[in-house]
Amino acid sequence: MKFINSNILSHPDRLLEDHVSQVVELANDFYSNLPINDEILRDILTIIAFSHDIGKSTQFFQEYIRGDKNLKNKKETNHAHLGAVIGLYLTDKYLKSKNIDNPFLLSLAYILPKRHHSNLRDFLEDLSIDEQDIDILQKQIKSIDKEEFKIFLKNVKLQDKNIINFSFEEIDLDQIKQNLRKIKRFTRKLKNQKSLEYYINTVLLFSLLLDADKSDVGIKTDKNILFKEIQINPKIVDNFVKNLSTTKTHIINLREKAYKEVSDKKIDINKKIYTLTLPTGLGKTLISFKIALKIAQKVKKEKNKDLKIIYSLPFLSIIEQNYNVFEKVLENSNIKLDSSVILKHHHLTGFKYKEKEDEFDYDTSRILIEGWNSKIITTTFIQFFYSLIGNKNKMLRKFHKFANSVVILDEIQSIPHRYWLLLRKILTEMAERFNFYIIFSTATQPLILEKENYTELINHKPYFEKINRYTINIDKNPKTIKDFSNSLKINQEKSHLFIMNTVSAAKELYQQLKKEYENEKIIFLSTHIIPKQRLERIQKLKLSEGKIAVSTQLVEAGVDIDFDIVYRDFAPFDSLNQSAGRCNREGKKEKGEFFVIKLKDENGREFSSYIYDPVLLSITDEILQNPRYEEKDVFNLINEYYQKLSSRKSDKESLDLLDMLYSLKFSGEKEKGKISSIQDFVLIKEDIYKEDVFIEIDEEAKEVWKEFSNIWKLPDIFERKKAFDSIKADFYKFVVSVPIKGNPPPIENNFNYVPYENLDNYYDLETGFKVKGDLYFEF
Repeated sequence: MKFINSNILSHPDRLLEDHVSQVVELANDFYSNLPINDEILRDILTIIAFSHDIGKSTQFFQEYIRGDKNLKNKKETNHAHLGAVIGLYLTDKYLKSKNIDNPFLLSLAYILPKRHHSNLRDFLEDLSIDEQDIDILQKQIKSIDKEEFKIFLKNVKLQDKNIINFSFEEIDLDQIKQNLRKIKRFTRKLKNQKSLEYYINTVLLFSLLLDADKSDVGIKTDKNILFKEIQINPKIVDNFVKNLSTTKTHIINLREKAYKEVSDKKIDINKKIYTLTLPTGLGKTLISFKIALKIAQKVKKEKNKDLKIIYSLPFLSIIEQNYNVFEKVLENSNIKLDSSVILKHHHLTGFKYKEKEDEFDYDTSRILIEGWNSKIITTTFIQFFYSLIGNKNKMLRKFHKFANSVVILDEIQSIPHRYWLLLRKILTEMAERFNFYIIFSTATQPLILEKENYTELINHKPYFEKINRYTINIDKNPKTIKDFSNSLKINQEKSHLFIMNTVSAAKELYQQLKKEYENEKIIFLSTHIIPKQRLERIQKLKLSEGKIAVSTQLVEAGVDIDFDIVYRDFAPFDSLNQSAGRCNREGKKEKGEFFVIKLKDENGREFSSYIYDPVLLSITDEILQNPRYEEKDVFNLINEYYQKLSSRKSDKESLDLLDMLYSLKFSGEKEKGKISSIQDFVLIKEDIYKEDVFIEIDEEAKEVWKEFSNIWKLPDIFERKKAFDSIKADFYKFVVSVPIKGNPPPIENNFNYVPYENLDNYYDLETGFKVKGDLYFEF
């Protein structure tokens, strides 16, 4: 019998029945991998996946997709709302057939198809339909070729076609309005239930729909790549560690002891949350990687589930460093570095996905990378936490990848304390529901979790007591930078690092030191310097090529540099402790000296007060009662600091955000100082006074700018974006994010641009962008 297609297109080169069939199949395959046994939820997912593009069957959309661009922005061409109506109708019919009354599932069937091309919004606002909507829906339904649609339904591949069989004549839009009113009444009461189940199920199904939809359209290769299982033996880390330096020092002995203690620990896969607390320099990166692989191996053996490993850090500056460590571990055991084995993903990542000798096309690569289709993913806190808590389509697509994963959260102390309660609630809920394992890895373990929530991987106290690489000297007498600089007596036989709280303070101290020690090579680091120069300078510091360095806090965590003497402007104790980790890090020298000082500006205001929470500064002041401490005292000091913080910190923002999660209020009008929706979860507050500026500093920068200028001339916006993604990593090597109000550069190609010929007016080769006007304070 001859096959007849519906002639209804979902995309210019694709029949609607083929696209819908594939999206349903992929969504169900993704769901099958989840540790969930809920057939009702699976059937609702099937209805949502089926419905999401049904609105494309209208005459308006079909004419548009075939080339009538005049229809592009017409409301009749929009397909998502009609898909939402069909989703709601079919789900209502399905639930009644099962004698189930569940307004929440009805809300998902309506809202998820409605929002599959946009971000999630406040459910209460989105569960509305007005007379204009009704009028447009009626026009759309009337325009559908009913015979073609019947062929489409016949051609859709589905195991149980009963749940999708319908005709447009059955749909009563007045009944749809009534159902929406009923769902709204239910949604208004959600906040009182204080349950995260509704939020998690919402973003889980949204994630499954988005990933299936984008993967079907974007991946031009065999879709089986989405389900590739890769096993990695934890022994590869042992093999790598064996080949490390054999020169035995006290630190290396402790590092080996810690590695062995954690490696030998038996893993109970029913326990999902772990902490790894060790002093800086004792190899937490390799230890956490070994444990993650060990958990993955055991889960595969006992539950037959393939776990991803997601390694997440707060700072871009150390992603590259730790990603390279993982690559070396894999290469050491002759594991081919395909993208399906390891990839890194952050906002500057290019889109090149490689498997064996093949590099996939741009669209396929982008979908695979943004969808975290790899065994090991290294990423930022921004990518991780905004995919866990948020409303953005692009971020939430990854949510279902958290099931069946081991997440290593490195430097977790950088999470603002106002979010501790929120994260405790959602991370423990995720761990209970899914094969979701977490390792909190840090030298300063914040009290985010309650004792009963986690398992300690190591008895860390003896390691803190046995390590004593530096003395801590406290000077609480505030000084101006000039007075501080004049009082310094630099020992030219030793290396010195000065860590300032603001860029302006760092620049001022740098200029003072240059005057006084003009024969010394002084290295300056701040965010006002382009990333290319920053990396070059950090490399010089690693190779001990600079005896004196002045920096902002960007060297504070994870940057593997080592100095004899470190000065740190006053800051919260966890930041002080991270900075101290740059002092005699390897313990190869005689005892280092770590100085905590207080610096003030010309008006007498301490620099620390410009950027840190006064509560954190006050607690730090309280615990540092003595003028002198040893590194071995840090263990008790950090515990005292976090205990005081726990008793004083406000949970208001966490509680308000939890209320937003409970009530599915994904978006809302922003109110200053108030949490009005899930959208208000912000890890890093945006500096509205900062703008990106491209600095044409050398020949490489000139070439990159030339490429960018050519890309800007491309007429098609999508081609322009695609071409820019290919040079993005190189482009941002020359970009600084700075306040430009007093010294705005020219704008070219819609970007602030400092040409090479004009460099002197805007950029100092030593201290970076020239800020003019008011004294400016920033990290």
